[in-house]
Amino acid sequence: MSLVNVISDAHKEIAGSRTKNRLTVQISYAIQLIMDFYSVDFLVMMDYIEDVSIICNPSDPSEIHLYQVKTKSSDKQYQLSTVISEKWYQKLYDNAQKYADFVGSASVVCNTDVVKTGKNVFPNAKTSLEDKAIEANIVKIKELIATDHEIDIGEVDLSKYFFLRSTLSTKGHKEEVEHQFEDFLLMQDSDLQVATVKSIYKLIYNELDKKFNNEINEDCTDAKEIFDKKGIDGQEIKDMISCGLAIQIPSLDKLFSDYNITSVLERKHYSSFYRQIKMDMYSNMAVFVELRKNLQNLIYLTNTEGVDDMPSILSTVYKKALENHLVPDVYQEEYYLKTLIMILIHRYCYGGKS
Repeated sequence: MSLVNVISDAHKEIAGSRTKNRLTVQISYAIQLIMDFYSVDFLVMMDYIEDVSIICNPSDPSEIHLYQVKTKSSDKQYQLSTVISEKWYQKLYDNAQKYADFVGSASVVCNTDVVKTGKNVFPNAKTSLEDKAIEANIVKIKELIATDHEIDIGEVDLSKYFFLRSTLSTKGHKEEVEHQFEDFLLMQDSDLQVATVKSIYKLIYNELDKKFNNEINEDCTDAKEIFDKKGIDGQEIKDMISCGLAIQIPSLDKLFSDYNITSVLERKHYSSFYRQIKMDMYSNMAVFVELRKNLQNLIYLTNTEGVDDMPSILSTVYKKALENHLVPDVYQEEYYLKTLIMILIHRYCYGGKS
């Protein structure tokens, strides 16, 4: 049976409190996972199967990573006895067994240490439950799993199970991840603007929040519906980021200079839509992403066909975009569309990310 069929058929049991703080920590951790998995084809799922799940190769799912998120005030710690009595790993094991060989990893993520008689049980930021150093502390968990599944303790394989020590605080996690996200985006574009970081971060955060809160019937067996309602495809996230980086706005003075705009009246028109683009470039995102891609393609084709000065590229792309019906009605106002094209030409000419 394929992984997509397992996901479709498996009964879903998502347990845990629904406090707003726990929810927001899960979203912050999901954004950290997005950065970790960014180089591969993935889909991030919220509050389905586990608190957060990553599915690799979502068009033909090949592997799944499960993350159970635990939170506690930073000045407090969990006792190992609590981990055992609340069945953290027993529940995670039960859930992961439904996905058998497709499981890449199954982890408990916790923002505090777990201790026994005052000593830290999991010594590393990422500790395997098969680590010999913690063997004595894990034996009780193995025994309980073996009892629950009526197997010998030697058959309990925890090689894919981990404890992940999160550094996120209960109160400041959103800002902490936003700072990490800024550093991540700086690797994509060293000229990144702070406003761009905040806009992209807010967009992704809100999408994850929406996916978390989407309702879906536990008996649903339509994988596409499950992925659409509870997940965000990594390519969609990359498009959001790509769009934000591509649309970073050069100054008005730079635009006026590059496009030889000297008319006071025209400058006033461009200025008003320059501000408008700054405000609404992240709304209607799917429509805007498609428009941006179409305009970038036209800019490239126009330039490769021999049009080589910025004002001529602007007039040519503007005309072709309208003639080919590539511009949604909401973006067809002349100075709005021309301002957007000027910005994209600027990015194309000066080496910005597309």
